Amino acid sequence: MRKVLGKVRGGSMIEYEEGVKACCIAAKLWMATPVTTRCNIITEIGKALEAKLKPLSELVAHEVGKPLTKAIAEVKEVIDACNSAVQYSKQSQLVVSHIEEWRPYGVIAVITPFYLQCAALGQNAWLVLVTGNCVIWRGPVESPSVTIAITKLIAGVLEKNNLTGSIFTSFAGGSELNKAIVKDTRIPLVSFKGNSQVGKVVKHIVVERFGKCLLESDRKNAITVLSDADIQLAVEAIVRDTVGTADQGLSTCHRLFLHEIIYGDVLDRLSQRYGSITIGNPLETGTELGLLFSHATKKHFLQLIDAIKSQGGKILTCGSDTKYARNIVQPTIVEISTSAKIVKGGWVFPVILVFKYQSWEEVIETNNNVCKGSSNFIYTGQAKVISTWGIFT
Repeated sequence: MRKVLGKVRGGSMIEYEEGVKACCIAAKLWMATPVTTRCNIITEIGKALEAKLKPLSELVAHEVGKPLTKAIAEVKEVIDACNSAVQYSKQSQLVVSHIEEWRPYGVIAVITPFYLQCAALGQNAWLVLVTGNCVIWRGPVESPSVTIAITKLIAGVLEKNNLTGSIFTSFAGGSELNKAIVKDTRIPLVSFKGNSQVGKVVKHIVVERFGKCLLESDRKNAITVLSDADIQLAVEAIVRDTVGTADQGLSTCHRLFLHEIIYGDVLDRLSQRYGSITIGNPLETGTELGLLFSHATKKHFLQLIDAIKSQGGKILTCGSDTKYARNIVQPTIVEISTSAKIVKGGWVFPVILVFKYQSWEEVIETNNNVCKGSSNFIYTGQAKVISTWGIFT
């Protein structure tokens, strides 16, 4: 069971207005700060995060529910993103000069999801700061403690350099704050990462006020295993991509294409491996699948299983949660027709749809028959096949 760390009150609209005003004032100061100074500050932010790597990772694991190893990797990604932003600016003075030839936007909003809160922040915020813009970060309402911890670390670095912490302003709150941010004309650019349906709404509102929007939404990732592949290597990769990131990232694999020659062998090994997966406390060493974020998330998992069954899907392993606590589910393998509507859907649960194929063309057609971005990891010894994928996708 998770422990209650504390209670956090969401920001009010009055506090939102105060925060945005302070950030807009700080933007004038930050624009005038030399790029070398900005780079040095971002480097210091990276060091401050690195110094708190362990406690910050434990906080992410506890509050979000992902295994500690995954939490550590996510926090490290934020630290690496600091270094990358600095290196880009130092190695390409032409790029920096081009950016600064045009007036910075001033204030840029970054909206991140709870399952990839730190990584999504790192992918955006440091480049925003190095190019002379201030950040308004809307941290997820589901994990406010992580938002507060990171914001305090960054504010400490800014204040140490005699700069206002308003350069990096954050809010923890519900949908009311989201609506305020996307409608606010003082924020010319909004970066949103999360559900594609919400992303559509965000983009519509931002574009309607002639703002700009950067979206990263759902992906329909797949894995294809050819007849000549190293099966054991492929099985471990499948487990990592279907279970290791479950409920914790948009990159969770949804679909598995197996050549008919190895179909039975791969499924047998995968089912056996699924049966040995360690499920439980995300803070314990060796845990491969942690908790779903909430009981509501678990209900969505069960609704997905019901939808799969209603469309002719056959549950090969698990699909039930009777032996586990309320926020834990079992990884599930499903056989289903490629024509089923659910095949085009996306989710972050440990549920993978398996398809038997005969020809390479079948895989390409099915994989491309989705409305959003799709990647496909291919396991084969034939380099020619991989190059063919690049031609036809």
